[in-house]
Amino acid sequence: MHRVMIIGASGLLGQHMMGVGAEMGLAMTGTYNDTVPEGMPGTVQMDITDPDSVSRGFLAACPELVVLCAAMTNVDQCEREPDNAFRVNMEGTFNVASECSSSGVKMVYVSTDYVFNGLKGGRYHEFELPDPLSVYGRSKLEGEKLTLDAGKDNLVCRVSVVYGWNRVNRKNNFVTWIIDSLRKGQEIRLYDDQFVSPTYAPAAARDVLELGLGKIKGICHASGPDCLSRYEIGNMVAEAFGLDGSLIKNVSTKDMPLMARRPARSCLAVDIAESELGRQMTGLRQGLQMMREGER
Repeated sequence: MHRVMIIGASGLLGQHMMGVGAEMGLAMTGTYNDTVPEGMPGTVQMDITDPDSVSRGFLAACPELVVLCAAMTNVDQCEREPDNAFRVNMEGTFNVASECSSSGVKMVYVSTDYVFNGLKGGRYHEFELPDPLSVYGRSKLEGEKLTLDAGKDNLVCRVSVVYGWNRVNRKNNFVTWIIDSLRKGQEIRLYDDQFVSPTYAPAAARDVLELGLGKIKGICHASGPDCLSRYEIGNMVAEAFGLDGSLIKNVSTKDMPLMARRPARSCLAVDIAESELGRQMTGLRQGLQMMREGER
């Protein structure tokens, strides 16, 4: 039985990794920092910005594979607090990567489509050069470099706009925010000129774990296969959940600028992951259907 440690088990992707890993018969240990994942067995407290805390976590888990999901992910907050963003996303990654290297443990680093500038006009492949526009993107790119430098077998898995039910802390993600807003009858405005590859958390959890347990190394895109605008995503959510799509208004990023710059089209090509896994990645329509069936 493989011993796997999920760093950031209280986050959306991490919590689903804990469940999927148990289903796969893996011996799972999850870490949390501030949010205690109630009802989740096998968790320990860890602050990735504290090397001693990381060492204690490794000693408790004795992992054979480590997946680093923990990160500072609020893009605008990262822009406001660049020191904190780099402390968590770069220095925290360094601490985990160093411990993995000294322990001889393979590391999987969950990264983002925001390492690209979005100017290509098409999907990004793993071999294409990153050029992040924001503090968040730059800090995550530094984490990628540290991961790959720390071990020749390490793996970076990039995802995009992760969505699904959050059972641990009820924190909204893009899709659940749309559902909540429309159910309350609130009008929402969504960008029709920002394109992403929405990633269903439970499916990505399995994909990333299987990729990590396999022989692939380097960089692999593990997002959903679609390339959709935020506005298109909103309309698909409304359709899937039987909600009033007329409440969704399309706007341009020029009309509603945000603090941190976002790439206009950061869709990811997933050919390598699909070939490695021997299956297609989970598209938005399928993910939304599974969300509706699994709602409680």
